Amino acid sequence: MHADLPAQLVDLLRTLSDELVAQRLAQDATAPPFDPQQSLASSTPLFSALHAVNRDTLSFARDCKARTQDARLEMDSAHLRLQNLMFERNHLEREICKCEEFESEYQNLPLLPLEDFHNLAKLPTPPAGFTVPVPEDPHELMLARLQFELAERQRFEDERKELGTRKAALLKTNQAKKTKLEELEKQVDDFVVVSCSSRELSAVRGAEADLGRPSLPSQAAKSIQSNMHEEPAAV
Repeated sequence: MHADLPAQLVDLLRTLSDELVAQRLAQDATAPPFDPQQSLASSTPLFSALHAVNRDTLSFARDCKARTQDARLEMDSAHLRLQNLMFERNHLEREICKCEEFESEYQNLPLLPLEDFHNLAKLPTPPAGFTVPVPEDPHELMLARLQFELAERQRFEDERKELGTRKAALLKTNQAKKTKLEELEKQVDDFVVVSCSSRELSAVRGAEADLGRPSLPSQAAKSIQSNMHEEPAAV
């Protein structure tokens, strides 16, 4: 239906109503009574057309409302999906920031310098725990360096335990030798004391013999001998 048709119908109805009003005003007392049937007959098609336009307009309005509602629902659904995507993106960005700011223990480990690590790959026989060839990916390279560091530390730990065992055995041997030396030293001291006491007794007896005096009484001799036995114990 043409867009100007409602306006044309309204203009025609307005013209018809103006004519009816003019006829009523122009009517005098001698004229026959006013008969509206002719005007109604001419206006009926106009009103029918106007009702049809009204029905079409209402139907079009309902269709517009339905399409608008569908579009609103689709827009709300799209907005909800967008909000979910934005929430997920923000969550992932926060997790990425946490991962980037996370300080792991390996960051503080005194690893072998990268240049020395690459030089080990050039050796005819790389050490145990060394990955050959050296990975180019930074993540894989860091894993290889950590694996080599772990192997080296385990090797050092095994050497430390072995050296500790050897140290304990040497300490035990040294302690046994020290005890034996102390016993020998005690025996030497006892021998020296006995030798000194014997020489003193011989000297006394020789002096008495030179002076023509009798030998020491047996009690004095026993006293000297008891002193000889007591002195090592004191030492």
